[in-house]
Amino acid sequence: MPGSHDSASVTISNWAPFSAVGLCQNVSVNEQLQRGARYLDLRVGGNKKSTLVDDTFICHGFLKGASFPDIIEEVHKFLRYNPREFIVLEVIYQKHEMSPEQQLCALQLLSSTFDQKVTHDDLNSWFKLNDLTLGQLKKSEKNIIVLVNDRMGQFSLNGTQYGSDTVAREFGCHHHNFMKNKWHNTANAQTLLESNESFLERTCNNCDKFLNSQFVMTPQPPGVSFALMGFAIILRNISSNS
Repeated sequence: MPGSHDSASVTISNWAPFSAVGLCQNVSVNEQLQRGARYLDLRVGGNKKSTLVDDTFICHGFLKGASFPDIIEEVHKFLRYNPREFIVLEVIYQKHEMSPEQQLCALQLLSSTFDQKVTHDDLNSWFKLNDLTLGQLKKSEKNIIVLVNDRMGQFSLNGTQYGSDTVAREFGCHHHNFMKNKWHNTANAQTLLESNESFLERTCNNCDKFLNSQFVMTPQPPGVSFALMGFAIILRNISSNS
């Protein structure tokens, strides 16, 4: 399954300090989906002083990107026009602390946006990876599974404790241990190949989980100035002076 790492990091400004190491793609989430990506890795953060989902945003470390609801709508729009496609969407609450109200609103947003198209309690019935077929997916008319990490799926609000089971049952957002994921973090093609082979050898016998082996190289900035400023700005300056 083709996928992308920090999928919406393209929305981080090229002018942001350290954007050179924060930008993982140069095309939008929609364009990635159009080109065949079916696994998306969205990092989300917020403002602990806010209760509004509109104040949640994409992030990569401390770098901030686009509005989280805008990116979710981008995914929704793709599925609306391509209802026979299937997407694995992983939402990772990383840095930029959210309030419990924001966490709840973000989960409600995911549930209401994808509605009947998201795999809900299906994981306890027919959605079994060891014998799941594309025909079953098409017949069910489900076209997305949403996975969340521990931090996203565990919080307390107004005396109610939310955990992995509650979040899966109420919002159709499942714990991300449903998938084994490996980022190889190398700029060397041979190392990337060997690391992928090793990962698959260790995990390929586990048929009850998605396997996401990220077959992409990670560029390494050649110097501190590139990391501080971002490639786009530096290259723009070079071009203007040539």
